[in-house]
Formats: sequence, structure tokens, C-alpha cells
Amino acid sequence: MATRGGSLVGLLRTAARLDRTQSDPIVSARNAIGVALPLAIGALAGNVAYGLPSTIGALQTAFADRPGPYRLRLLRMLATATAAALTSGLAVACSRSDAASVLLLLVLGFGAGLLLTGGPAATQVGVAATAAALVLGHRPEPASVAPHVALLVLAGGAGQVLLAIAAWPLGRHRPERLALAGLYRELVGVAQRPPGTHVGPPAGDTVTGVRLVLYGLGHDHGPSVEAYRVLLDEAERIRRELIVLAGQAERLRGAGRTAPETAIRTGLTESARVLGELAAALEDGRRTDPAVLDPVRTAIDAQLSVLDAAAGADLTARAAAARLRSLAGQLRAAVETARAGASEGRSGEEPDVYGVRRLRAPIAILRANLTPSSAVLRHALRVALLVAGSDLLVRLGGVDRGYWVPLTVLVVLRPDFASTFQRSSMRVAGTIVGLLLATALVHWIPGGQWYQVVLVALFFFGMRLAGPGNLALSAVALAGLVVVLLAIDGIAPHATVQLRAEDTLIGGVLALAAMLLSPTWERDLVPSRLGDLLAAYRNYLAAVSDPDSDLARRQRTRAASRLARTNARASVDRARSEPVRGEAQVELGEAVLAHSHRFIHAMLTVDAVRTTVHRAGRIDELDGFMVAAAAVLTSCERAIRGGTPPRSVPKLRPLQESLARVLAADPLSDPATASALLDASDRITNSLDTLVNELRRQLA
Repeated sequence: MATRGGSLVGLLRTAARLDRTQSDPIVSARNAIGVALPLAIGALAGNVAYGLPSTIGALQTAFADRPGPYRLRLLRMLATATAAALTSGLAVACSRSDAASVLLLLVLGFGAGLLLTGGPAATQVGVAATAAALVLGHRPEPASVAPHVALLVLAGGAGQVLLAIAAWPLGRHRPERLALAGLYRELVGVAQRPPGTHVGPPAGDTVTGVRLVLYGLGHDHGPSVEAYRVLLDEAERIRRELIVLAGQAERLRGAGRTAPETAIRTGLTESARVLGELAAALEDGRRTDPAVLDPVRTAIDAQLSVLDAAAGADLTARAAAARLRSLAGQLRAAVETARAGASEGRSGEEPDVYGVRRLRAPIAILRANLTPSSAVLRHALRVALLVAGSDLLVRLGGVDRGYWVPLTVLVVLRPDFASTFQRSSMRVAGTIVGLLLATALVHWIPGGQWYQVVLVALFFFGMRLAGPGNLALSAVALAGLVVVLLAIDGIAPHATVQLRAEDTLIGGVLALAAMLLSPTWERDLVPSRLGDLLAAYRNYLAAVSDPDSDLARRQRTRAASRLARTNARASVDRARSEPVRGEAQVELGEAVLAHSHRFIHAMLTVDAVRTTVHRAGRIDELDGFMVAAAAVLTSCERAIRGGTPPRSVPKLRPLQESLARVLAADPLSDPATASALLDASDRITNSLDTLVNELRRQLA
């Protein structure tokens, strides 16, 4: 019991922790203006309440104002505004029939739950559409009013869109530049403080995010974007070299080779200076200063002399020298690209995975989740039944403004217990504080319509600035916003406090009760996430090993590996925080992550020398080793998914030793590449052999 209580306290501490990573004052201020503007227009027309429908549209659309290219932002926000307008119109048309309103919510709630498969943007569209229908469905109006309400909601959303893309002509590619600058800034940290092979390769999620910005749905064209894409390609290569060099420095330190290890770390530190200049140039929208390369090139040449001197006695030092030379060349190419600013570049069709055909992937994922065993389908059913059912109960009970009960359920309910518990507790606590604060500001300091418009802007600014990472602060601002909007609609603030607090508490309890009656514990999902990780790594290994694999395939498997690693890490963390016994799954997850981190670091070395190896021709021993490594990953994946020890696992060490003998006799006409391949194959063997032994111990 004490352990379970400690888990719940840990969840609350995590939820209450201040997170400023998703706070953007500029976006928050812009969205606040968009929400308050319809009310200001209404005040000028003589009644601030005239702007309420448009404010609802602007409020819902504001949550889709997320980072990304302007085209993508335009599409995303317009989709949210359109969805909110359509569902608002339908809600008003059904508002005089309880049965029709509840049926509409049942359909919308189910759709909102399924949209979880599409990511945060798609989820926000579903929540916005359902929330708008919930609020407006409780205001009985003639069906003839529905088109007018829908148009007003759409107009408010369109106004928010115009504010979001107002800077398009002035800084057309600013989102792309800043995303790329963030990646180079993160690479500076990797070069200055290499994380080592005990954790996953750094900056992977950032690379994936930047690639989606530059190639994703709604991406732009033109010479500037082509230059940014070249810089992204160089950043990926630089990241790989930094990771490989950091691993080689760690290996040299373990062998007591201080001089070459220091040379590598000095070279990494010097490269950080160039990466910092690239990041600053992208942030400022200026050309890079080529003079930054001169002292760095001199310093790296000095470190190469140290590595070359140690190369005769140490294969790792020889491999590191080759990688450091490669890194210097990539830094030079990145500076030249940023210095040129833009070039026409390639004009062919983009890879399918990054073009408009990306739409096929979400549809396939959605179809795959329409099975009884899918956690997403269970979540969608849970949302639909709870939202529609609680709305039906408050309608039958005649509860005044009882829509806050289903609205709370809609906002806090998530597929897993931990997230639902965090959102419920923080929302209840924040709502009570926000209600008291806003009531004091509105009821005790009445200041007229313009005062209310300013309060709406301030509360919404606070809610957006708090962001999704600060649930309690966001709930405080949201509760205050609701009090002011209801006051504009003619409902006295002091009459809102008790009912709103009770409804929020009831909604939070309902969401938690639903999770406890039909729980989806993260501990049950950990093996599946770990299996997905090993499968993704196996696909990446196959793409690197295949001499015929093209760039699109390798990028696709790299992105899938990064996503699988992120999902597995998050799943293990959530399982650790659940108030149920899940120590075995957590221990299994930590073991798989630790040893797979070592494996993927070694695979990055193989990827770095891939071109040279394939140019030298087929090496049967290398092919056999990689096939066997893939078979080991398959055996481990099946063992984890089935909960049984791995069986019929190939022996990697004899194959690695055979590869070593071949490379010693004929080192691919490039001793540095042969050294890197030997070092990587040794680490792959060690990591996978240890993983197999650990799985046999834990799953016995």
C-alpha cells in the first residue's frame, strides 16, 4: 500500500513540476488577441456578447497554432476551425432534442478518441470539435440559427488563422530556420558534453521533428528550403560522426589510452564552435562567417596528428582519426551551404514518406487499431460512452450548465491511468483556484465590458503560456476564462464557483473510475513497445546492410527507430509510476534499453562507413555476421513479446572473429574503415550477447 501511495505522490509531483519548454509568449499573445478580438468588435457594436460564438471558434483554433511551416500551420488551423464550425452548427441544430444531442456527442467522442492515432494535432481537432458541440448543444436555439452560429465560429477561427500567418510575407521561412537552428544548437551540446553509449543516441527526436518541418505535409518549395534541406542532411551526418567519436573516446578511456581519448574530445569541443556559429546564423537569418573554420581546422589537424601517432598500436584510434577527418569535411560543407544561403538544388519528387502520400500512413494506422485488442479502440469507446452518457445524465437531471461534467471527462481522459490521474487531479485543483481568482476580479471589481474583454485576453494568454506541460496552471487560467465568458453571457460570477467546481470534480472522478473499472495499465504495454523497438532496429540494420537500399529507405528506418526508442522509454517511465506492481516489466525495459543503446551506437558506426564498405565489394563474412545479428534481434523480439526466454539464438562471437581475420588479411584498401568495422562488430556482439543472457535470466 505504501508503494502504491508513493507512486501516486510521484505522479502528482511530476504533474506539478513547472515545464517551460512549450511556453511561447509571442504565440500566446497572438492567440489571446485573436480570442479577445471578436468580443472587442461586439463591444463596439453595443453588446460584447455578440462576439461569443466567434470567440469560441478562435479559442478552439488557437490550440492548433503549433510550431511548423506556415503552410502546415494554415492547413492545421483551418481544419480545426472548420471542424469546430461544423460540429457547432450540428450541435445548435440538435440543441432542442436531448436524444439527437447525445447521439451527436457519442459519434464525436468516438472520433476524438480514435484521432489519438494521428498525434497531438489530430487529437486537438477532435477535442475542439467535440468541446464546441458540448457547449453550444446546451443552449437551445431554433435549427434555423445553426448556419449563422457555424459561420460565426468559422469566422473567429479564420481570424485566428490570419493572425498566425501574418508574418508569412515578412519571414516566410522563419519556422524552418528556427527548427534547423534548434537542431544545430542541440548538436553543440552533444559535441561539448557527449552522453556516452549507456543512453540512446541524442538529438534523434529533434532530427525527426525538423525533417517533418522541411518535408512534411504542407512543406514549402524554393531555393531557400532546398538549402535548408541540405543543411539538415549535413546535420544528420554530423550527428552520426559526433556519436561515433564519443563512443570511440569512451572505448579508449576504458582501455587507458588517455592521449587519443583527449584528442577526440578536444576535436569535438572545437567542432562545437562551428556548430554554434551555424545555429546563430540560422537564428538571425544571416550568412555564416567562414572565418570561424580557420582556427577550428588548425586545432583539429593538431588532434589528428595525435590520433595518427597512436593508430599503429590501436585500431580504435585509427578509426577515430578517419571519423574526425570526416567530421571536419562535413562542418566545412555545412558552412559553405549556409554561406551560400540558397541554391536551386534538386527539383525531383520528394520521397513518398515525406510527401502528401504520408496521409496513407495515418489511415493505415487507424485501420489497424479498429480491433478489439487495440488500446486506442478501447479508449475511443470509453470517451464516447462517458462523454455522451454523462451529458445525458445532466440533461435528464436538469443540471444547470452541467456540460462541464462531460467536458472535464473529454479533456482529462487518456488511454493510460497515469496520465488520466495527473490530468484529473491537476485540473480539479487548478479549477478551484481559478474560479476563486476570477470571481474576485469580476464580481468584486466590476469594470464594464472592456474590462471583461481585457480579462479574457489575460486569462487566455496565461493558459497558452502555461502550455500542456503545466496542467495546474493551465486549469487556473481556463477556469478564470470560463468565469469571465459566462459573465459576458449574463451569468453572475458568484453563481459559477460552486457548480463549476462540483462539475469538474465529478468529471475527474468519472474519468478515474472508468480507468479503474476497465484499466489500461502501461505495464501491460511495455513488452509490445520493447518488441517494436527491436523490430525497428532490425529494419535499420537491414537497410544499412543492403547495398541496394536508397536514401529514402534508410531515412525511414532511422526515423522509425527513433520513434520506437522514444515510445519504449516513455512506456517504461509510465509503468514505473503506476500504483500497481510492475517491477518485472520495468526491470525488463531498463535492461533492453540499456543494451540496445550500446547496439545502436555501434550500428551508427557501421552506417558511417557503409558507403566505403559497399564500394569495396561483398564480404561474405560481414554479410553472415549482419544476418546473424538480425536473427538475434528477431529471437529477442519474440522472447519479449511471448514472455519466454530466447531460443535458437545464433552465436555471434565466432562470426565476428572470422570477420576480423578477413579484414586483417585484406583491410578494404582502407585500414581506417576496417578498424571502424571491427570495433563496431565487436560492440554489436557484446551488446546482443549480453541482451540475450539478460532475457534468459529475467524470462526464465
